[in-house]
Amino acid sequence: MSKALIILHAGPDEENPRADTAVRLAGAMLADNKDVRLFLAGQGVLILKDCDKTRDNVRNLLSELMELGLEVQCCDSSLKAQAIETLPAGVNRSSMKGLSSWISMADEVVCF
Repeated sequence: MSKALIILHAGPDEENPRADTAVRLAGAMLADNKDVRLFLAGQGVLILKDCDKTRDNVRNLLSELMELGLEVQCCDSSLKAQAIETLPAGVNRSSMKGLSSWISMADEVVCF
């Protein structure tokens, strides 16, 4: 099975929907029977905050994809910078070392 890694460092924003695109791509890759991982860094961790409708749509899709096997990790430094303390079930704290490990295992890497 092909292993794909999506790195999201852009926040959810209607004017520049990179976060939405990244999560939807994860869904398409899962549908193609790929082993998909999503790493959130920088403002990408903001999709975990419960703030507005745009984020809610992305968060809901993210939750659905996690139920289908999407593995999600977040940069701990980014979580601290965005004052995010509590993570949804199934989302794990990680680091750049963890991201490096995921990159080494991936057949495909996509950044948003």
